[in-house]
Amino acid sequence: MRLYLEALRAVAGHLLPRLKVFRRAYERIVASRTLPVSVKSVLFLCKGNICRSPLADVYFTHKVRTAGAAIVVRSAGIETTPGKPAHQLAKEVALSHGISLDAHRTTPLYQDLVQQADLVMVMEVAQKDRVIKLYPEARTKVFVLGQFCRQGSWDIDDPYSGTVEDFTVCFERIRDSCDRVFHHLVELQSAQPVASPASLEEGASTAVTSIE
Repeated sequence: MRLYLEALRAVAGHLLPRLKVFRRAYERIVASRTLPVSVKSVLFLCKGNICRSPLADVYFTHKVRTAGAAIVVRSAGIETTPGKPAHQLAKEVALSHGISLDAHRTTPLYQDLVQQADLVMVMEVAQKDRVIKLYPEARTKVFVLGQFCRQGSWDIDDPYSGTVEDFTVCFERIRDSCDRVFHHLVELQSAQPVASPASLEEGASTAVTSIE
């Protein structure tokens, strides 16, 4: 019996890590399929709007501008005061990747920011729960950015008190997640049916008729 239990533990120890990998992959696929279809504005959130959300903001903005997409990108902090600059190490890591945080100043989260955003990306599961509690009407558009990352947990750890290596790891996870989110948004947008000129003319004719 003892040998049997030990064998079961050995098998479980071998299978559980693989099951977790499959589960994370499945959850990421599901998340990508539940993203809003038409996104014209994205809001990135973290605790202080000093490290993680500013990095996501400037990187995603860079992708949007490079692709010529019409998406407004903003960031804010759930617990912050206005006007503070980005963390110095965040600035250094951003600059090493060709993007700048010099103009960044912290913005506290407020209701209009959430209402105006088509997609809200937070850095931790607990932050998602908090934002939904504050703004329950936004439930369907709040996602954890790290759930789109190919590796690691959903939470993207706050590097605030860490080293430049911690900030680099943080940025790499943000970059991978943002790349995949942007890819999914482009796919969703391209999948939308485009009305033909004939159908537009027919719609216009119907509208005129109904007015008359």
